[in-house]
Amino acid sequence: MAFQVSTMRHRIEIGRYVEGRDEWGDPLPNPVWQPVAAVWAAVEALTGRLYFEAQQSNIQADHRITIRYCRRVEPGMLVRHDGRELEIQAVLDRDGRRRWLQLMCREVRPA
Repeated sequence: MAFQVSTMRHRIEIGRYVEGRDEWGDPLPNPVWQPVAAVWAAVEALTGRLYFEAQQSNIQADHRITIRYCRRVEPGMLVRHDGRELEIQAVLDRDGRRRWLQLMCREVRPA
């Protein structure tokens, strides 16, 4: 897969919400953001043919994010980008060489 590193111009944060605890060990009323990784990425909205191809599978994705390989990224995590939150629907290693990951995401909180 030929990929141009120069297109990775977006700084994103990947993480999840977890149940937080206060200093006495009691649960907090709201979940707490737990970051997993902050990486450079190529973020693109799926439009036209690519959007409809993604909709044909079980993945309800509207964004594709390409990052360098990171084994800590899993489906169900969230991506924070430009004031938005995107839920990772699928993590794809297209060429199987552990160089790049494509994250198929669905926007859950718009900017």
